[in-house]
Amino acid sequence: MPRESVGAYRFRAALGGAVGALIFVFPAAHEPPSADGLSSGHATEVMPPASTHIAPSSGLFATACTSAGNCVAGGDYQIGSKPVEPAVAMQSHGRWSRGIRLLLPPDAAQQPYSQVNGIACSGPGNCVAVGDYEYGRSDSLQAFIATESHGRWARAYAPRLPANSSTPGSAQLGAVACTHGGSCEAVGSYLDSSGNEQAMALTKPAGGGWRQATEIAAPASAGANPDAFMTGIACTGPGSCVAVGSYSVSATRYAAMGAIESGGTWRRATGIAAPHNAISSTFTAVASISCLPTGTCLGVGEYAVSATQSRAMSVTESKGRFSPAAAITAVPGGTSLHPSTYLLGVSCTPTSTCLAVGGGRNEAGHSVAMYMAWSRGHWRATFLPPPARAGTGTYALSALYSVSCTGRDECTAVGYFNDRTGARHAEAASTH
Repeated sequence: MPRESVGAYRFRAALGGAVGALIFVFPAAHEPPSADGLSSGHATEVMPPASTHIAPSSGLFATACTSAGNCVAGGDYQIGSKPVEPAVAMQSHGRWSRGIRLLLPPDAAQQPYSQVNGIACSGPGNCVAVGDYEYGRSDSLQAFIATESHGRWARAYAPRLPANSSTPGSAQLGAVACTHGGSCEAVGSYLDSSGNEQAMALTKPAGGGWRQATEIAAPASAGANPDAFMTGIACTGPGSCVAVGSYSVSATRYAAMGAIESGGTWRRATGIAAPHNAISSTFTAVASISCLPTGTCLGVGEYAVSATQSRAMSVTESKGRFSPAAAITAVPGGTSLHPSTYLLGVSCTPTSTCLAVGGGRNEAGHSVAMYMAWSRGHWRATFLPPPARAGTGTYALSALYSVSCTGRDECTAVGYFNDRTGARHAEAASTH
């Protein structure tokens, strides 16, 4: 199950217990989605790593595709009361393999609550997974990087933290992006020597190893403890990236932020103004960002409009400047009288359309998976039709976490659903 420290905005999709995984393929991204757009898709189960007779729980929180039908996804799994460990699953020619366990660094705790938060690929069989794990006797939290080369995953290792990091070190990695040339960048957070949580970034040049992480300075409006964390990153080339996340303005108020890297140097992050009807909240964040062929980048997230109601929002970045966040008022058919929506992932296609995923409150008042298609400045929202054995009533819970698009109508997302007993299951669907 995702921890709130990995991004408090994810709490709605992590309601108790480990989550299962669900992978969907959406209708053509250039067409407005319809309520039954996925009803003809066939679903297959994405099995977690092999286990005993005890059915494991699993979760997938990140995905990256290199072409239609060829993707990798990552998250975690747990068997009974055993440790929560990181796992990845691969799709080849439209078929998903059983998940495999990623090996953690040797210092991992006996119960190393661990998960993959981000995945990126520079080509088929050459990917990077980032996340965090608990280590040592004090179960401190540490970031990890795991690399896949020619289809084989190596043991994960902890990156070198910024020079002013705490002792013992504590960090998380929330997202990673790679170019086809083989350069990669990852973002997250770390604890500095004063006990404050700061945003950080680290780089891997093409043909080289990961360099020591550096701090991304928090916005000038940050509180005494910025509690800053980057959860999304997109790169248009080596040393040219944009990252998004959230930071603390005060002990009870969080705000969205974004940062620009140009020429290999990260500028101080800037606060992103929330929509005019936002209330002070701990759940304001831009969760993910993706760039269009035009050079403009689109970020998505959520903000609070009341104590019990959230709303999806979007922000654009162009030529180094972030726009104020805009409310996304589109809601799916069959939504509740008091709609509540949120977005956790976004991916844009070469045809300048984008698909975002998250969840929303249906007419029964349950939080269920939702996706939104963006084209020519307009959003359309659709609830994802649940699988045949999906739960009803209080068990009708589902969400989507991440999406990856490789072509005009080639988008795959990951998430979870509850069955009729409240158990979580992995599932895949493909249009190919």
